[in-house]
This record gives sequence, structure tokens and C-alpha cells, in this order.
Amino acid sequence: METRIGCSSWTSPAWSGRFYPEGIKDGDRLEYYARYFDCVEVDSSYYRSPASFLVQRWARVTPAHFRFTLKFPRDLLDPKQPLDPHSIAEFVHTAELLGEKLGGIVLQFAPWFRPPRSSGGNLEYLDQVLAALPEGPAYAVELRASGWFGGEVFDHVRASLRERRMTLAWSYLTYVDIPPELTSDRVYLRFIGDHTTIPEEQHGVIRADRSRELRLWAERLQKVRDQVQISFVFFNNHFAGFAPESVNQFRQILGLPEIPLPTGGPDGVRQTRLE
Repeated sequence: METRIGCSSWTSPAWSGRFYPEGIKDGDRLEYYARYFDCVEVDSSYYRSPASFLVQRWARVTPAHFRFTLKFPRDLLDPKQPLDPHSIAEFVHTAELLGEKLGGIVLQFAPWFRPPRSSGGNLEYLDQVLAALPEGPAYAVELRASGWFGGEVFDHVRASLRERRMTLAWSYLTYVDIPPELTSDRVYLRFIGDHTTIPEEQHGVIRADRSRELRLWAERLQKVRDQVQISFVFFNNHFAGFAPESVNQFRQILGLPEIPLPTGGPDGVRQTRLE
């Protein structure tokens, strides 16, 4: 199993002076980030589909081995709006401008997107969205309401994803337990946390001991390693306070070499160890 571990975006202001050198230009952050990590999840595409020239620049400033995963625009995943197959295909086409550097696309549905009590509703909408996705990229689907993960609803979701060879995203969230169910030959694991335990103004250093959660998901990942070709793992600052160090903590647990993270200053590197 190939394992890639990175962060959910490269643009955090809290990383200045702690990972990025003070004064680094916004346009230089991605190239700097890619010196240390081999993948990134693009958070900004959730809010707006990126322009073609921007995606092409991402590909140009990163090394050949680097991989991006893009979050699907939230406006295209709103059941209150008519499904727009043209805009869906247009976004996927833009993502594919990354070429071999496109590691996949994740569809993050909101917590209020809940399954219906009977047939139809959001379950039917989910099927329509999946059917509208163009073939080619690897897709992961993140559902954030507990009602999706039990009974006939989960049976339906699992079968639908497996039929399309799409991945059920595994995510650590504080308000829902997402089962580590395999629906493809990939794992897409997201360490998210929440926006209240560690608010944005406290980002930049590890603020919470998440070693128990890290070890739990590491065990789950190891159990399926013979059934999986590749796993993508991404850390959000809200998980423990500082995503780059969380990456190294997880690598340590998996027995992978740690990344010599810069301190953001002119001298030395940061070392991260779990007891």
C-alpha cells in the first residue's frame, strides 16, 4: 500500500514563522510546501472552482511526484438547487488539468445533508450526483450525518459506491463516527476535528493530545493494507492545532520516517515525538 500524508491546504496564516519563513509571498507557499510533503488537499476549491490557469500553475510549480486532491465545490452539492451536470463536468475537467498530479476528488457533504426517513430525498440526490460524475478521476465521498451509516441506507450507499469504485471517506470528526468501511481499493482518511475545540486563532502549535485517535486510525489503516493500493491521509489545523506536526506524529505511529520540518526561522528543524 502506497501511503501519502499531507495537509488540508497550504495557505494557513498560522504557519508563518512556524513552518513558512516570515515574509514569504503567498504565491511561493505551494512550491515551498511541496519541498516537504508529497500531497495536499485543496480546501479552497470547496468554496469556488479554481480557474484553469491557476490549476496549471499548481502543476507547474510542484515536483513530478507531488499529488493534489481537490474538494468538490459546495454549490454543486446542494440538494436545494437543481443538479447541474454541465458545471460538474466543467469542474472535473479543470481538475484534470493537473494530469498525473491529480490524486483524486473528494465530495464533502454538509452535516445537514441527512438521509430521508423513506425512499427518495437526499438518498436519491446522492445517487444522481454520483451518476453525474465523469469517469476518470478517483472519487471519495464524505458523509457527515450519522444516519447514513446504518441499516438499509448504509447498505444502499455502500453498494452504490462499490458499483462505481468510489471511496467512502474515513474522517475523524468530533460529532459523528464514520465507519472504516472499504468501498474501493483506496483509503481517503481526513483528520478534521472541529472548529470550536481549537479555534483558528490558536493554530500554529499542537494544542491537544490526539495520540489515542491517531493510533486508532493507524490500526484501522494497517488492517486493510493488503486490500488497498493507495491511501491518502490529510490533516486539518483544527485536529490538534498544527497540521504539519500532526503529519509527523502519524508517520511515527505508522513506522514511516518523519519529515524534517522547518521551524520557519533561518536555523534548525522541528522534531516531533509521541511518548
